[in-house]
Amino acid sequence: MKDIPFEKISVEEAKTCTRMERDTPQGFGKNWDAYRGAMAQPRPNIKELLPWVQQLPANVRPRQLVIQYPRIANKLVELWTKPILCDKYFSELMLDQRGTRQGFPPEIALELAALQQHFNTHVLHHHFTVWGDRIGE
Repeated sequence: MKDIPFEKISVEEAKTCTRMERDTPQGFGKNWDAYRGAMAQPRPNIKELLPWVQQLPANVRPRQLVIQYPRIANKLVELWTKPILCDKYFSELMLDQRGTRQGFPPEIALELAALQQHFNTHVLHHHFTVWGDRIGE
């Protein structure tokens, strides 16, 4: 592996260079905070997650999802009682609408698929009329 060439400069020279770059019209002085996403991953909302996970059958309880993707787990808890919205959210998670997503790790994808299957068979089917029209949100 080749070493990266560098030039030793003083701290003052480095500060001067960065100030010059920042103040040029190419956008170095632009405030990029509005364009950045959230810095910290949200924590699992244990107060709501625990009862939801416990009411699920043991074979579909999400373990890694809650640890690795707490934002998604929190959203599923929020939407679980709104079957139409939850069904739409599952579709958004499982299908790449943008064409740029790399997908979930295999264990997360399996947990999501098991949750979606359980949701479709035990929650969603109760929210249709005899004519196939959806009931509720």
